[in-house]
Amino acid sequence: MKPNLSSTNKPLLVGIIIDVSSSMRRNWKNKEGKRLPQIEIIKDGLNRQIRKIKSIYSKKPETKEVELFCVGMGFKRPQKKWQFVDLSRNKEKPLGEMAETLIDASVVCDILALTEIIPTKADLEEVENVINAKWSGYSNQLLKKVDFRESLQDDLILLIRDSLYQTAIKKLRYSLRGRLLSYLLSRKILLESEWLNNQTERLNNWFIGRENRIRLTSFNESDSYLEKINTVAKRIAAGSVDEYEKYIRITLDDFVSGQSDQVLELLTLGHSPNKVFDTFNEDRVFSLAKNIYDHLEQDVRPKIQLTWLSNRARLNVVTKLIGGKIDNARVKKMTEEVIQKIVWEKLRRFIRIVVGDLFKDAFRKSARARFYEWLDLASSREVTRSIKDIVNVLPDALEQEIYSDKFMFGTTPIHNAIKKASLRLMDVNFSQHKKILITISDGEFSDKFLPEATTLLKDSGVTIISLHISNKNIVSQLVEKAERNWSDGAKFMFEMSSISTEGDGVSQALGKLDYKMEYGKRLFIQVNHSQAIEDILDALLIN
Repeated sequence: MKPNLSSTNKPLLVGIIIDVSSSMRRNWKNKEGKRLPQIEIIKDGLNRQIRKIKSIYSKKPETKEVELFCVGMGFKRPQKKWQFVDLSRNKEKPLGEMAETLIDASVVCDILALTEIIPTKADLEEVENVINAKWSGYSNQLLKKVDFRESLQDDLILLIRDSLYQTAIKKLRYSLRGRLLSYLLSRKILLESEWLNNQTERLNNWFIGRENRIRLTSFNESDSYLEKINTVAKRIAAGSVDEYEKYIRITLDDFVSGQSDQVLELLTLGHSPNKVFDTFNEDRVFSLAKNIYDHLEQDVRPKIQLTWLSNRARLNVVTKLIGGKIDNARVKKMTEEVIQKIVWEKLRRFIRIVVGDLFKDAFRKSARARFYEWLDLASSREVTRSIKDIVNVLPDALEQEIYSDKFMFGTTPIHNAIKKASLRLMDVNFSQHKKILITISDGEFSDKFLPEATTLLKDSGVTIISLHISNKNIVSQLVEKAERNWSDGAKFMFEMSSISTEGDGVSQALGKLDYKMEYGKRLFIQVNHSQAIEDILDALLIN
């Protein structure tokens, strides 16, 4: 009897072959019961489960080492459009004729390599944060002359209110009536006269009423003035945003496109976003930012000046009405400062959003253009990682571009996928590892694999588990032989799989699932929803 490997502390090598071919586009239910393309359900389930397992392993340092690799079959890429060359007479003479561009729909790719090459959402968010931080820095430099104090509007209200009130009250007190009242109130002996006392009281009531009207008018007009200024300032900021956005895009387009290409190229080479931005052309982008702010300033400045001219008339009318006086120069200066603050607060936020969107669009465009290059790089690499070092199995960034007809849903070259997996499993560096190969597919293969290849893998100690995806229920437990009515793909996957044995450890782990576990049966399991895959990974990598 074989030893119980599950009780040993042998390191574990797990290989996963994932089918991303055309047939895997059919709808499938995820754990919430929603219908999505099968490959996206598998992506979500695998990524979620790997993160869970990684978390468990990181808390248990004594746990045995688990190494993982992942191969995808069914990617697409165009064959390069080669030019014919005449090599006769030891010369290289390009001919005018070009070879036709063809699409290779049978690409086998190292998915972990692809996941590591493609910038992650976290990388792109960090890039976005750096761009926002840099642009905010440029804005602060270029808008130094703008006063952004929070108290600026309150200061303008107080200036107008106090100017109107204090000057009007002063004029009232020094008016004929004001001086007369002051004189009468200071001569108590005169107020002993009943008639004079009544006249003084009437004059005092008039004075108090007048003072209250001055105070109320000063308060109301200062608030009203600021409200009008706010309205006009917001209108200035919003009135030309379409023209501003067009100008910003025209000004930055070439720079953003070039910088996005450079940033993605360096991220592809494995450099961190912070290091990548050490290469950012600061002088060039600051110069472009200055052009943008200067252009907007030339448009905004006359509108700000016109706002003061159109609103000072009302202040002058009120000033004459209450008999006050106002320092037009100070009010003009502060009014323009308030308008500038409101306008530029809105415009710099608007500019930051436009610039951010420009970079996002450029990154996505560059990523779409680079994906075939990333696929080439990943197809030529062989990546095996400790499960503790894996964030995602399948890429989680730029999903719309990756999980599409342009890059996936080709044919299913099972033989090439088995070859790539075999080379990894038979590597001498993993000779002391317990080994498991998991194939996730619907079995609709575009070529036939060599049975001897998987037979020899099993003979060398690799446990092969076939996870068959089907919309029909063909099996609910492990079986000894394939049924006649099974599809050819199901039969192929059945033949590939190992026979369960009591001492193989894998069977013991799978036996903890809900279905009945019997030894001597093939490790061929039908999975009809993502939870089944997650349960199996739980059983193999945790239990």
